[in-house]
Amino acid sequence: FMLWLTRRTRLYEDAAIGAVLSVFFGFGVVLLTVIQTVSIGRPAGLSDFLLGMTAGMLYRDAVLIATAGLLAIAAVWALRRPMTLVAFDSGFASASGIRVRYVDLAITGLVLAVTIIGLKIVGLILIVALLIIPPVAARFWSDRVDHVLLISSAIGGAAGYLGAALSAVAPALPTGPIIVLVAFALFVISLLFSPVRGVFSVWLRHRRQQRRIHLRQGLLAIAQDVPIYEHFTIALLLRAGFVRGDGVPTEEGRRQADQACRDEDRWAVARRMHAHESVVSRFDGLRPLESLLTVDEIAEIDRQLTERTECKEVAS
Repeated sequence: FMLWLTRRTRLYEDAAIGAVLSVFFGFGVVLLTVIQTVSIGRPAGLSDFLLGMTAGMLYRDAVLIATAGLLAIAAVWALRRPMTLVAFDSGFASASGIRVRYVDLAITGLVLAVTIIGLKIVGLILIVALLIIPPVAARFWSDRVDHVLLISSAIGGAAGYLGAALSAVAPALPTGPIIVLVAFALFVISLLFSPVRGVFSVWLRHRRQQRRIHLRQGLLAIAQDVPIYEHFTIALLLRAGFVRGDGVPTEEGRRQADQACRDEDRWAVARRMHAHESVVSRFDGLRPLESLLTVDEIAEIDRQLTERTECKEVAS
């Protein structure tokens, strides 16, 4: 039904998913209420499908869930390339000869299979969280699809094991919600401490970049004999040993300032030499000159700077 909505109407996929899930969830809640109020029928066990009943699992249930999970993993691994291509660019996938409709059906079928597998463990409501939290947490650690698959699997497995262990230690705690809370805790850890996109990592990179910019500006100010009023810049220059306590530059500070000023002059020449090349766009004033230009290019730039200086001396 969701695929029909996305193909036959103007609804986007996310809007179709939200509409279908909300409507059918509301219908299920109403149906559950009606079943529990009528005198006939057997409403017992419906809450277990909604919230899970890990403690009531039998050995054969565990074997069945493990077997179904392995089959789902094998299907994901076998279809990972077409599913990845369809997920990133369905138009290019269709032009490449991939039947997008069948791949969408396979993705939907795998989601349904995982939902059925997780009904006994965490229930219908919480399985949605386990479908979303592990891959979102894994996205903080890598940009590659295969790595995200492995990391999200590890996060989901760790959440299940730790949640079940905590529930076993404290029998009064329900297993399903504990598993989801453990998964959320792993998500928070990924959000804060991931070396790629973690909040602390981004803050540290920003702080490090800020220090480099202030130090560079301070060295250029020393080279041009401009007074420095920024306290943070002065503190960085003092810590690096480029100025003394009274603000007078040291010998090392003068040498580094001359080098920074010479690099600026070099890049002024390099912009003319590489006016239409990407090397110029990568210059931010902080990278070493040797990391972007070859030794021969640097020698040619120094030669042009020397000729320009000699011409100025002759003209004067």
